Amino acid sequence: MSSFFRKRQASQAGATAPPSNVIIAQPASAALAHTRENAERPNPAVAGGQYRDRDQPSNASAPAQAPVQGPSAPTANNPPRPTFPWSTRRIALPPPLLLPRPGVPPVTAPSPSPFPRYGHSIPLTASQSGELFIFGGLVRESVRNDLYSFATRDLSATLVQTTGEIPPARVGHASALVSSVLIVWGGDTKQQDTDKQDEGLYLLNLGTREWTRVATRGPAPAGRYGHSVAMVGSRFFVFGGQVDGEFLNDLWSFDLNTLKSAPLWELVRPAQGNEPPPRRTGHVMLALDDTIYIFGGTDGSYHYNDTWAFDVNTRIWQELTCIGYIPVPREGHAAALVDDVI
Repeated sequence: MSSFFRKRQASQAGATAPPSNVIIAQPASAALAHTRENAERPNPAVAGGQYRDRDQPSNASAPAQAPVQGPSAPTANNPPRPTFPWSTRRIALPPPLLLPRPGVPPVTAPSPSPFPRYGHSIPLTASQSGELFIFGGLVRESVRNDLYSFATRDLSATLVQTTGEIPPARVGHASALVSSVLIVWGGDTKQQDTDKQDEGLYLLNLGTREWTRVATRGPAPAGRYGHSVAMVGSRFFVFGGQVDGEFLNDLWSFDLNTLKSAPLWELVRPAQGNEPPPRRTGHVMLALDDTIYIFGGTDGSYHYNDTWAFDVNTRIWQELTCIGYIPVPREGHAAALVDDVI
């Protein structure tokens, strides 16, 4: 496999100036540590348990202020509250869902656990029955092409047997779900340095559990990993990623309606005079109505925490000016859409 899952250790010595849209020109881990350090550092405006204005000189004759009451210590009647509303649940592992074969009895042993796993894909949306589909990724340094169905209703993960033109093992790919069809594209599929990345578009019929590799015509996006995908109507969009050390910022779309006639990829060029986001990999992309949003990622030298929007109708990219608690720069993260909130 190539360098998708190898830790990059780029030296900042002799680095060029960061792009104008880089908020913090340092690795995400360093930025997070710096944020925590600032949060834990004592406030210089607090002295002797009392507050005073930073710009107001100390006055010994000033009347003493009441001490600030901090949070009360946990007691039997006041248990500590969790910092975040997270919970830990044990995943149920039903028997694998195998294709029926005459004379073969069903398996009763539980499915292997799908985790820990890295570089796999999960669609942004679940099926109507509340199932998420986990495909491929890296498991204990072994690249996989297995498929799991994760049921959100009872938190169970089931290994699913499939047939047809099954995608080769891969890591760093992306997937989307449309009705009863799972779409998988991209990923690092090289076994040897001389191999070529798989550029095939794979569709899985969840009813028959049969894979199909779409035979497309004309230009198509180069195989890559670390890209992101999103669905807008019947169009499957792919943005960015990297391949062989080159970082990308191209946007491609595949209209599923062309499957009935001549399957085609389209390179989506920005409107005249409009520029796309800087090249990147390891970002996230989501779609709301006719707008695609991307956040974060890296170009190998800098990590980003910028947010961009692309209108598929006007074909205009716009960097959004965000306020509030903006996440520190990062790559390899995940995102979800709840109503109109990312």
